[in-house]
Amino acid sequence: MIPAPPNDAQPAVAGEEWRYLRVAFALVALLVLAEIAGWLVYREVHHETPPLALTRKCLVREKLLAVDSVGNDMIARSARRGTLATRVEGNGVHVLIGSSDDEAERLAGYYRTIAREALVGRLDLRGHVLYFWEGIASPTQRQTMYDCWYQ
Repeated sequence: MIPAPPNDAQPAVAGEEWRYLRVAFALVALLVLAEIAGWLVYREVHHETPPLALTRKCLVREKLLAVDSVGNDMIARSARRGTLATRVEGNGVHVLIGSSDDEAERLAGYYRTIAREALVGRLDLRGHVLYFWEGIASPTQRQTMYDCWYQ
């Protein structure tokens, strides 16, 4: 049998363990605070890629479509987050990206005011993105554009 240590040695060992444990907790807390501070700085410095850039990249790289400017479409050019034009299976489309759903609805209202019944099947509002088609869009044409939809 192993003899028990003297009674006075036991508190010293326990006190030493607590000291190391407190130092370890302090180091872990410092690491957590450094991680949070780093995350906050990263969030302030790095901005997300705008939806227009993501949409353009998707249409060009994944769908292999040519992307152009909207030309002289004054309604499209007033979209705050940008516009682009492309052609899907022969049907041209202007993509207007608003800063909000309300802005996209307002832009759609401008088109409705001008064209009225001629817009059936040509105007497609999805969140803050508005698609204005040259002709009536087929489901596959719409799906091609929806595949490159970013909020």
